[in-house]
Amino acid sequence: MNTIFSQKEMNTGRQREFDYLKGIFMVFIYLIHAFQATLSPEDAITRWIYMFATMSGAAIFIFVMGIGTVYSRYTAPADFAKSGVRMVIYQYLDNIAYVVALLIPYPFVVGRLSQTGTANFHYLVVVYIQYINIFFITGIIYLVLALLKKLNVKPWGYVLIGVVVSIAAPFIYGTSVNVPVVGYLMKLLIGDAEFVSFSPLYFLSYALFGVAFGKMLRHVQDKAGFYRILAVISSVIVVVWWVFVFVRYGSDIPGMMTALSEAYPQPDFWHVVASLAHIFLFAAILFYVEERSRKGQSPGEPKNPVARQILYYNKHISKYYALHVTVYFAALGFHGYESFAAYQCWLLTLLSMLITELMVRGYNYMCERHAGKAK
Repeated sequence: MNTIFSQKEMNTGRQREFDYLKGIFMVFIYLIHAFQATLSPEDAITRWIYMFATMSGAAIFIFVMGIGTVYSRYTAPADFAKSGVRMVIYQYLDNIAYVVALLIPYPFVVGRLSQTGTANFHYLVVVYIQYINIFFITGIIYLVLALLKKLNVKPWGYVLIGVVVSIAAPFIYGTSVNVPVVGYLMKLLIGDAEFVSFSPLYFLSYALFGVAFGKMLRHVQDKAGFYRILAVISSVIVVVWWVFVFVRYGSDIPGMMTALSEAYPQPDFWHVVASLAHIFLFAAILFYVEERSRKGQSPGEPKNPVARQILYYNKHISKYYALHVTVYFAALGFHGYESFAAYQCWLLTLLSMLITELMVRGYNYMCERHAGKAK
């Protein structure tokens, strides 16, 4: 262990394996949301992909966010608080974009809407006006991290609080607070509502563990050795988890998917442990793949265009995440607000990837051009 860790902070550069991990899962998000946003039933392949994604998915982004707070240049409590407020504002701006995307097709299809299409339209508009998703929970978690930073909590403190939160969350979730306004705000944080996709209560533990892991990672001087140990431990946990799942559900794949889908936004302590094991195993694999592919190459951006695109997803992931669903909602509207066939959702995935790419790169190009003129 002495050869793996150092008293001094040695590993202070970019942790590229987590950049790749976030970028890769953006591709899964495109596919899964093509079905979910359009209220379309998944095909068999997508169901298996979704079951696989439930063991990481949003947990990756929140866990890596926790790591990022350790590696960021802006680590003052005030910086975290500003980021928190900004992310909450992003959530509601994103909601406005979602509702606009749903409304734009309406005048063109209102004359031929079916009863199902009309019901779907009203349901989606109401839900997405108040929608709570990754931006909101990230914002709230930033505010919590700002407080913990202000209190100068030690790394073991983050682990302890993370364990307590992950154990307590199922007992607190959905607690009713019968006080006007306060009750509604509590529902956003710990409550059960149709418009709450993820709650900060359940995902706070991932961020806390991410902070502790990031602090430890900065002292790693032998990453290859570190990930060898981590991969072995994580592999054992991953295998045990899936053996347990298949023993419990056997050939009842729909039941298995239902259970994993419900546990995904509401993970208990053991689900959190299993999710972290999946994340660590993926990170270890990506670390070794990159190490092998980088041999003989100069440092910097990879030459492989796929790898460069994945890293671009990671770098601008907030933009991709915010914009990609608007394409699905617009398509759903022009389809009369009725669900699509599975093959159409796969095609919509490709369409959203293309349109979102044009929007993100176009926006970045204009920003860079404006910044160049300002100089």
